[in-house]
Amino acid sequence: MKIDDSLLVIPELKKIFSSREAVQKSELRDFYYLHHPDLNEQAFRRIMYSLEKEKVIIPLGAGVYGLQTQFQTFGRRYFIPQLSTIALEISHEVTHLFPYTSYMIWETHVLHEFMIHQPGANQIIIGVDKEAANSVFNKLNENRSLNVYLKPDKFIMDRYIATNPDSVLILPLITQSPRMKVHGVVYARLEKILVDIFSEEERFFIFHGQEMINIFENAFASYWINAKTLFRYAGRRKVDVKIKKFIKTQTQIILPSL
Repeated sequence: MKIDDSLLVIPELKKIFSSREAVQKSELRDFYYLHHPDLNEQAFRRIMYSLEKEKVIIPLGAGVYGLQTQFQTFGRRYFIPQLSTIALEISHEVTHLFPYTSYMIWETHVLHEFMIHQPGANQIIIGVDKEAANSVFNKLNENRSLNVYLKPDKFIMDRYIATNPDSVLILPLITQSPRMKVHGVVYARLEKILVDIFSEEERFFIFHGQEMINIFENAFASYWINAKTLFRYAGRRKVDVKIKKFIKTQTQIILPSL
């Protein structure tokens, strides 16, 4: 059932929040309770559904939203990756064969748009529970059309993986990694991808040097990136101080006050 447009008070919503990069769900709840004191939780959920359907707001993460006008003003987009057929098939296979195992996937080709020198290879990164990593590796390795590697080091990356068109890397999944869902697939958010390539130089050496600066500057310019999410995850990887120094001293990125 379509909700009454008068309940949405969209002009007032935009007036209050359009200059903000992100709005918490709790703030939206308070906003609508202020305008409709008798509003119950079910009605609020219907309002949120209508706002998303009409593309007034865009979900940016767990309980965090951006207004569409804000994206147009700042010229940035919400990061929605294009999955390769191989990544989609692997994700479905892992979900089917290991239903109780947490996993997350991302592909290095999503970084190519930020780079000057275009790599010829795409790596499909699958993070899984540490206890299941060997089992997932063995099962995927049964498919002889896949080049599957378990926690490859710099030597393996340089000698075997860097030149392969598509390689699958099985890595331990770090808890509380920023995630999203794309077509039902658990995918890494851009904040996680940036932190991972920064913190694992031996594994992702192809993205370091000047290309790391290009990647960060272009990613921040092109997409909405939650700095708090990025630095919180960087803290879990123990690179929060290092990555903040890198952004402030080697890039043109202006960080919001945290």
